[in-house]
Amino acid sequence: MSYRESNDAGEFRNTKWYWPQFDSLEESYSVARKAYGGWIFSGMVCLGILLSYFSGKSLTDLKTPETDLTSTLIGEAIELCFVLFASYRMTSGRGWIVSWFLLAVFAGEAILKVFGGRSIGWIFFYVAVGASMLGGARACWEIRSRLKAGGVAES
Repeated sequence: MSYRESNDAGEFRNTKWYWPQFDSLEESYSVARKAYGGWIFSGMVCLGILLSYFSGKSLTDLKTPETDLTSTLIGEAIELCFVLFASYRMTSGRGWIVSWFLLAVFAGEAILKVFGGRSIGWIFFYVAVGASMLGGARACWEIRSRLKAGGVAES
């Protein structure tokens, strides 16, 4: 069934105020598999680790020298592990909770970069990556809802 419902008069009305529902469980899985935003974000974190290691500067503004490089690299490695785990869960369709945390971490990183003053031109890139992650998170939630309602998972 479509996201539109028909009443007796034949008029269609939108039952969702923001996004239409997916028509099937297979469509939800397809959208979740195509949510590459998390993988792109993990690449961004890898580049941040390399830049931090080789330049010794803070990644927020690329000017301030990093005082404790070891703890910075450990923190970025932990973040990378989380991002990789969450990206895997999202693209497999099972990340209905962790994908929202991934989206929040990405939003925090993007806001820090934009307010750091170096990445104003990258706003469109951040919006595109965030939209991909948002679509994947939404698909994971839809998959969970359909499976709880008695749908059959893909094999």
